Amino acid sequence: MGDSGRFQKAFTRFVSALGDIKQFGQKGGLPSKGLVAYEQSGEINNVVYTAQQAIGCIGDSFENENQSRKRVGQLFETLVRLVLQEVGLKCEPRTINLPVPGFPDCKMSYELDVVFSRNQVIVASETKYIHSQEIVGSIKTTSKDRIDKIFLDKFLLSKLLGRDVPVVAVFLHDVQRAKRGNSIFGINSTFKTNHFLGYTVALNRLDGVYYVDPRPEMISNIKLREQIADFQKLLLHDIWHLAR
Repeated sequence: MGDSGRFQKAFTRFVSALGDIKQFGQKGGLPSKGLVAYEQSGEINNVVYTAQQAIGCIGDSFENENQSRKRVGQLFETLVRLVLQEVGLKCEPRTINLPVPGFPDCKMSYELDVVFSRNQVIVASETKYIHSQEIVGSIKTTSKDRIDKIFLDKFLLSKLLGRDVPVVAVFLHDVQRAKRGNSIFGINSTFKTNHFLGYTVALNRLDGVYYVDPRPEMISNIKLREQIADFQKLLLHDIWHLAR
């Protein structure tokens, strides 16, 4: 996105659209023609991407690269959680300790980026870990070195709880900086298509994978397109089917 004035106008429209999404989500039905047109403009993705990249630029100025990268990732989690809350969802990070069947003294600790639901659910004794109406979300800036764990999380959570646990993933992008000749402004893709498809066969499909800035192959590849969408689709469509 261009200059700050343009971003400010786009951000105002973005906040207004989140309020509209909240209203139609509470009432049910389909998005209005205005929201459909707004979705087609791609501005939700653009605003979220620009805001997060601004955070990343500030992070680049910090001395400790590893700490900076970690903090930038944490702020992306916060940004996505705030957007989900703005459209009317109840969401929070959660740490749970799951018992391991057959080993009464063993528990597996899970730190979940976000657990969200359409309504505030009561986590009773029989659902004290994750309620049947809750969705687990993994929020990362990139899938690099992380995508295998997300598939494994869904597999283990469902196995240990004895029921299907909906798990979705939200990523910012899947690129990293690369040098191109004398230029330092090149990029490489960090998305591993074969690994992604392999996990869907060997373990399970995720219930949704969403990118703020999808890679071209995620659109051109039919098998990927069946499972990967942009962040806007989560907000305007899928979330209301998942969080019933």
